[in-house]
Amino acid sequence: MEDKLDSVKNALEAVYNPTVDNGRRVEAFQMLESLKELAPADVKEIGHALIWKHDIILARTGWNFLEHLIKYKWLELDVKSRIELRNCCFAAMKSRSMECKELRCGAARCIVFIIQHEWPQNWPELFDQLDDFSSLSVTHAQISFIILQLLIENVITLATIENASRKKDLNNGISSSMPRILKTISFTLQQCLLRSSDELYLLARSALELFSEIAEWVKAQILQPHIENLICSICSFLETPQYGIYEVAAKCLWMLASRKQVKNEENIVVLALFSDIPMRAILAAANQAASVGADNVQYYRFLKTLCNVLSSLGIHLAGIWIQRPPNFAMYLAAIEAFFLHPSLVLRNEAIAVFSSLINHDKIFDDEILSEFIIRIIGATPLQLEKVGYPSMSDCEACRFSQHDYDNDDEFSHDFLKFRDRCLKVMRSCCIAKYSGLLMNVVEDWFINRCISKADLVRETEWVAMQRFSRIVLSECHYRKLLQPDDYKRLSSVFDGVLSLLANCSSPSLMDSLLSVLSTLLIVIRDYPQLLVPLLCQLRRPLSDTNDDDVDGKSVKRHCLALLLRIVTAFAEDVKGQAGVILDFCLSVRPSLSLMQLASCMQVVAALSNLCCDFTTQSSLLAVALSDPLSYMLKAEVQEACDNDTAFLTFFGFTSPAPGNLDEATNSPYMLNRREFRAHLFTLEGIMAQTQSVCPPSHPAYNDFQPILPTIFLLAKRLTSMYDSRNLDVLHVSYRSLSIFDITANERQQLLTSIDPCSSSTARILFDDPGTHARAFFFDISEKMQVFIRLIDCFYVKDQTLIGFFATKATMQLFSDLSISSWISSLSYGISFVPDHRLRLWLRKTLKPFLCSCPETSYNEVKHLLLAVIVVLSRRLQHGWTQVEISESSENAEPSQEELLNEHVISILTRESVTFLRELFNISDSGEKIEIPSSIRNCFLRDENIIGEMVRLMFLLLTFRDTSAAIRVIPVCRNALECLNENCDEQTALFIFVRSIQSLQLHGSDEQALTYILSLIFSIYSTLHERFPNLSRVLLQVPDCSPGDVERLNLRIASMKRNGDFMNDKMKREIIKKLLGTVIATSVGKQHRRPVHFRPLPPIIKQNKELVQEDFNVLELLFNSY
Repeated sequence: MEDKLDSVKNALEAVYNPTVDNGRRVEAFQMLESLKELAPADVKEIGHALIWKHDIILARTGWNFLEHLIKYKWLELDVKSRIELRNCCFAAMKSRSMECKELRCGAARCIVFIIQHEWPQNWPELFDQLDDFSSLSVTHAQISFIILQLLIENVITLATIENASRKKDLNNGISSSMPRILKTISFTLQQCLLRSSDELYLLARSALELFSEIAEWVKAQILQPHIENLICSICSFLETPQYGIYEVAAKCLWMLASRKQVKNEENIVVLALFSDIPMRAILAAANQAASVGADNVQYYRFLKTLCNVLSSLGIHLAGIWIQRPPNFAMYLAAIEAFFLHPSLVLRNEAIAVFSSLINHDKIFDDEILSEFIIRIIGATPLQLEKVGYPSMSDCEACRFSQHDYDNDDEFSHDFLKFRDRCLKVMRSCCIAKYSGLLMNVVEDWFINRCISKADLVRETEWVAMQRFSRIVLSECHYRKLLQPDDYKRLSSVFDGVLSLLANCSSPSLMDSLLSVLSTLLIVIRDYPQLLVPLLCQLRRPLSDTNDDDVDGKSVKRHCLALLLRIVTAFAEDVKGQAGVILDFCLSVRPSLSLMQLASCMQVVAALSNLCCDFTTQSSLLAVALSDPLSYMLKAEVQEACDNDTAFLTFFGFTSPAPGNLDEATNSPYMLNRREFRAHLFTLEGIMAQTQSVCPPSHPAYNDFQPILPTIFLLAKRLTSMYDSRNLDVLHVSYRSLSIFDITANERQQLLTSIDPCSSSTARILFDDPGTHARAFFFDISEKMQVFIRLIDCFYVKDQTLIGFFATKATMQLFSDLSISSWISSLSYGISFVPDHRLRLWLRKTLKPFLCSCPETSYNEVKHLLLAVIVVLSRRLQHGWTQVEISESSENAEPSQEELLNEHVISILTRESVTFLRELFNISDSGEKIEIPSSIRNCFLRDENIIGEMVRLMFLLLTFRDTSAAIRVIPVCRNALECLNENCDEQTALFIFVRSIQSLQLHGSDEQALTYILSLIFSIYSTLHERFPNLSRVLLQVPDCSPGDVERLNLRIASMKRNGDFMNDKMKREIIKKLLGTVIATSVGKQHRRPVHFRPLPPIIKQNKELVQEDFNVLELLFNSY
């Protein structure tokens, strides 16, 4: 034995000695672990010898040995050895060494694992024994609390007990002992408040930590007898800084305030927290913590916890409100103070409370809350200013942000959440009761800041008030809360802003004033005469021919955006003056650049929606389309789209790259790129804004028809240009620049949560040629693929130019005699498109095109559909294989390129699932299918198509994307129902094997496991009689015997014969039991050593009697102080 103890001592010295090399340290650690696997008697002897050592490290190691023995080898001990080991632990815990915290916790863990094996059946005297043990000293009383805390953590909080029977027994034992535990906690806290010493402070902390584990889930009726005393005691500790007790006390209150139990029972807890003593104590502690400021991190953390207490309490109150609780005004005053605090975290919590209370019908009418709403309305504009970046130090809010956020991006994310909540609250306040106050706040700012002191308004103030005023004015306008006098005053403000704009020369100020005018457009309905002076003020910047000034171009874009808002959001209000707006747009055309002209033509297209007949609308659109159509019909443009070489030559990629800015500025190829991009933008914008007055015919189709071949050829060029043979066509100056690669902006969007403006890079001539070229290809593809929000009377959809034709001019497009050749252009180069681009082609072009195809045109599109399915299958298999290869490499950290590839293939996987769901017309509850598929019945009858589809959907089950797998399962079930008799054996085996394999990947996800088990049962029950080889597949599963398979077959046969259909839960349980050995486990369980429990007799239910505790033992303990 001495040799083993010496070996342990030497190994520990090697482990803890910083001068020892890592290899020797690993060997020493492995030697210690090997000693734990000795015979139970040897481990017990080593552990028992070590726990009595005076050296803390040796003693702690001894407790670790005993813990290992109890946890994993308890069943190998006989009854006598178990009792001896338990008594040994209690005897050692009575020694003075327990003054060390580490040893207290080690000993407590040993007792907890004994409890998990034996209690309550074989250890009914546990609590009596703990009481006797606690009477020895305050330190020993603390150990009892630690034991109970660890027990509750393991059984309830962390739920680490996997044995269902043991877990149930322990839960029942804890529940039945809860009144006794609560009484002990309450008594201990009260006694600790009467005396002060380090030992008692630690005891109080242990009692509070135990209660924090209990507070969130214990039943209210059990808590009720002790709730008042407990809360008062806990609140008293909010002023105790020793050992951080005040933070633990605040956490206890937080757990109580955020309980999620039966609503009608929770009144007890909520009312107790709203009573005088707790509420005053919480607010006093919060006031003291707030007075310290941002200098003391610990007190700021304490303040945030108290804020969480109050916010959780308010949200809880909104769920169980019956009548106003006591001290409601005091509570709201505290929430208001948090709302006005410089810390964004505290403001976010406070506004969440007001949002919950205001959205409750009964609470909203409360008089006290109304008083605070009035004050919140007045304070909101200032709080909406985005200040306090952690990277800056220009205000007090920055100091708090530096504690809360690692970077400005995190701060921005939280601020957006805060701003949205504030605006939601303001929107809810837009009722008759508060509309006057809201209007006063808005009008006061317009008159006394915007008009009177515009040059003094901060940029953050402009942004905040623009959002605040737009919410208020638009909501009050649409809810008909504004009176004629309100519109009259707003029209005067409108005039004032116009006058200010007339004398303004600062582009940034003009931008801000234009935003204000956009907000005030609600007056146009009652004061249409204001439109003409508005157009006069817009003419000044739009008529400026200097296109070199960046700020000036920004103002022009803002003017055109304002025009578009007028003719879309206020279309009915300006319908009588549509001719004036049209004349204005046509008059400013000569002074606009190509890109600005494209935006202007969107305004004209939107105006066409106000036409009374189809012919007039078509004529007006012909005017808007004249320039881009003429350009696209030019011979050189037509020739450029004929083949890849001509395409690359037209844009200068077969010629030397510009060497400097002057060369780029004067290059005819750069001019070609700008013109081509601008005209595509115009065509796309017109299609996006046009709504036919006589559907389903589209008014612009006849005008578009001459260039449709060019549009589809362009799609062909944008896919086939990725063919590796085109690299040889490029000029040598472009070959090394990777011009076909992903752009920096796309990469940033995929790798980060930041969404930069990616469409402006192609206009920056001073970029290097490679960056400019990549941006150009991105931008012209963007016209086919970029996100464009098209709002019509039914829904919002994101589509491309071809997608628009397919969905808005369906019958005209698919009945065209040239549709076959156009479709072949779409499928020609799809296999060359890289993954990062294919995801967008699929989402924006191919999916809307195929889903919009009418059933009569199925034969035209079936080859395209087959090509898309085959390409997706191959691409996804290859992509996920590459991910597995990169993860199996020896590199510890994946490179950024590997992360990008994994993210792209994951996105493409999810896009493929969405594609299949829409083809099958499958949607979740509440989810609307934007473009119902018309060809579903056609491809279900097409053996080639449905065969490849089934292959793809079951491949998607086995890719490492659980979210995609869950969403594709309904498609798999739908396809299985449709296949049935048409399914061959090869397909049956494929889908069955893939379904079982999916358990190995996604079985650790509870939701995925539920769906997959149901799918496997459906496949087997439907197909196993026709294909006996499915049974042979099951026999290859470990621990699945022929008898198990035979019983499953008999069960299914009986079910079908008798019409006795099992519910889904029974089906899942049958398959789960059969395939349990291949179901993936969670990461936390994969390498966890199993703990084995022996079966214990059931707990005998006893009559419920109220046990009166006299606490004589604990009183003796406290009387010694």
